[in-house]
Amino acid sequence: MRNSWAISLVAFLCLATVVPASAQDKPPNAPVVRDQVISASPILWMVKWFNADYERRINSTTTWGLSGSYLPQDDFEYGRASVFVRYYPQQAALTGFYLGGQAGVYRTTEGRQHEVSYGAGIDIGYAWLLGSSRRTSVSIGLGVTRVFGGDLDGDSIEIPNVRLLNVGIAF
Repeated sequence: MRNSWAISLVAFLCLATVVPASAQDKPPNAPVVRDQVISASPILWMVKWFNADYERRINSTTTWGLSGSYLPQDDFEYGRASVFVRYYPQQAALTGFYLGGQAGVYRTTEGRQHEVSYGAGIDIGYAWLLGSSRRTSVSIGLGVTRVFGGDLDGDSIEIPNVRLLNVGIAF
């Protein structure tokens, strides 16, 4: 009697914990049907720090793009223009986690003095294509750029890059 009760309990537990078998792993991300994104940060624009990015897909894992920003402050101005390359390891370029590299030109103006410097850096971030047609782009990220040249006398400085929240259109 005890053995039949124990066998029944074991059989019940086995049946209660059955998980359906799966022949394949989860399918890869659906391909992105968009090739380009234009975006800017409305949050930064509210504090008069203007930026805009253009990103274009090269293949399923890689994009290239152009980025610029401008910050006017009383007697001081800061401007940046750069080119970047981003790698999306999940093979769905323009959406998901990315690692990137960038290089550009930096210009500062204080009063009547202008200084031009050059820089290169890295960044990481995450991008989403939202909506049923995946036309709305939202992205965040951060990185660092080493700036050299200009009046730095052989030295360099590091500038943090913050992609606070860019919102844009994918097409």
